Amino acid sequence: MASNELFGNRVPPACAYCEFSHPAGKEEIRVCYRKGVVRADFCCRHYRYDPLLRQPRRPLELEKIPAEEFTL
Repeated sequence: MASNELFGNRVPPACAYCEFSHPAGKEEIRVCYRKGVVRADFCCRHYRYDPLLRQPRRPLELEKIPAEEFTL
């Protein structure tokens, strides 16, 4: 299984998820071993997805349903 399939094939390529980049202070700026200082949404031909850099979205909170709704 390819590493891009862990979260589905819906992860857009970006330096924020590339194994060749590291954060540079702000969230919008990354330091790439190949290209130097780049924006987090930049992507070059050397892009390689690293699933450990991705922070998944928070799960949706379900509404509280009273217990009497489940009795017959």
